[in-house]
Amino acid sequence: MAEGHVDVKRYQIISLLYIVFICFSVINIKISVLDSNIYTIRSFQSLDKEELKKVDISNKIIQDNIDLLNKSEKAQSYLKIRTRLLTSKTVAEKVLRHVDEEFAKNKTTLSKQFNGRNLIEEILKGDQGISLLEKDLFDLSEYIKKAPFKIQTSLDSLIPIKRDVTTNKGKVEKWDYYLFLHKPSAISYMQLERIRFLITKTQLLYQEAALAEIGYQPTYFSQFNPKLYVLKASVKEYKEEEIIKPGQKVISVNDQVFDVLFQKLLASLHTENIFVGLNNTLLADFDFMMGKEFDVEITPKVNIVKNNNNYSVNFNKVGDYMLRFYDMRKERKVLFEKKIVVNSIPDPIVKVKGDNLNNYLISVKNLLSAERLEAKLEINNLNFFPGRINSFKVIRIHNGKEEESVNNYGELFQSPTQKVLAALKKNDLVIFDNLNMSLVDGSTRTSAPIIYKISD
Repeated sequence: MAEGHVDVKRYQIISLLYIVFICFSVINIKISVLDSNIYTIRSFQSLDKEELKKVDISNKIIQDNIDLLNKSEKAQSYLKIRTRLLTSKTVAEKVLRHVDEEFAKNKTTLSKQFNGRNLIEEILKGDQGISLLEKDLFDLSEYIKKAPFKIQTSLDSLIPIKRDVTTNKGKVEKWDYYLFLHKPSAISYMQLERIRFLITKTQLLYQEAALAEIGYQPTYFSQFNPKLYVLKASVKEYKEEEIIKPGQKVISVNDQVFDVLFQKLLASLHTENIFVGLNNTLLADFDFMMGKEFDVEITPKVNIVKNNNNYSVNFNKVGDYMLRFYDMRKERKVLFEKKIVVNSIPDPIVKVKGDNLNNYLISVKNLLSAERLEAKLEINNLNFFPGRINSFKVIRIHNGKEEESVNNYGELFQSPTQKVLAALKKNDLVIFDNLNMSLVDGSTRTSAPIIYKISD
C-alpha cells in the first residue's frame, strides 16, 4: 500500500510538471517574433536619422528668420514647444545610452540579450531608467496642453501618454508595465527607439508649423526639373506660368525669400477678432502705398479706409470674407489669400458710472453723484461704446416690498429716477432692470439687472 501511494504521488508530480510545460509552451513568444524586433529597432533608428536631417534644415531657416518669427504669437508658441520637445529627446537618448552602457558593463549586447528579461528590467527600473522618461513625457504632455497655440499631433495616443493603459482585452495596466517591464529586451528596447523617433517627428512638425506662419512650406525640388511640388494635404503642382523659365533669375541661398514688403505685411496684418459694425484695423503702421505698391481686395466688397499708415475696414454683415493681397510693383500678382471670419458684437457690460460703484453695498450720495449708466465693450482696446442705452427701469425695494418704480429713457438719470434714488433709505435695495440697448450693427441687446443695497 505504501509503495502504491508513492507511485500515485510521483505520477501526480509528473502530471503537474507536464501541465506547467504545456503552459509555458503556449505562452512562450516565438524566437522569430523577437528576432524581428531587431529589424524594427534598426528601422526606427534609420527613420530618426532621416527626420533629423529635415530638423537641421528647418532649424537653419528658423535662425535666418528668427526676427520675423518672433512677431508671430503662433510661431513663438510653436517654437517654445519645439524647444521643450528637444528636452524630451535628450531624456530619451539618455535612457537609451544608459541601457547600452549597462549592457557593456555586463559584457553583453542587445543582440545577445534580445530574448532576456532580467537584465533589461533591472536596468530600466533604476534611477536612470524609465522613471526619468515617464516623468518627462507626462510633463511634456501637460506643457503642450497649456500652450496658447498648438497643432494636432498623435504623440499622446501613439506613445501612449497616460498613467493607466487599457489593453485590447480590456485589462488595465500601469504605463511602465504596459510598455517596458516583464518583456524581452528586444521589445523594451524597441519601445525606447519608437518613443525617440516620435519625439523627433513631433519636433519637426512644430518647426514646420512655425515656418508656415511666415509662408514657408515643405517642398520637393529638383535642379533637373524646375517644377516645384508643395507638401500639403493634397499635392499641388504649380501652373506652367509659375515655373521658372530658362534665363530667369533663380533665388540663391543667400537671397531673402520674402522681401521687405511681404515681411512688413505679415507683421502689420490683423485678421483676428473682427466684429461687424466696427472700424476694424486691418493693417497697422504699414508704410507702403496702396494702389501703387500693393492692393487689397475683400469679397464680398467692403470699404477700406486709410488713416495715416493705418487701414481699417467696417464690415456690415456677419460671416466669411475672402481677403486678397496683390503686389503692384511689377504686375498685379496675388501675394496670398486669407479667409476672414466676421463675428457678432458680444453683449456689452452695463454698470452705474463711477469709481466707487463696483460693490454690492453703496451709499445714496455715491449713487446720486453717478448721474448715469454706462455700457462698455472690452474688445480690441475699444475706447468708446458702439451704440446707445435706450431705456431702463429703476425699482426701489423697501422692507422686502416694491415701494416705487419708474422708467428712464437714455443713459442719464432723469428727474423721476433722481427722485426715486433720493428717497432710498438704509438697507433698501435699488434695481436697474429691463436694460435695453441698440448697437451699431443694428441689433438690440438687453443686459442683466444691476442690484445695490443702500449702506446708509
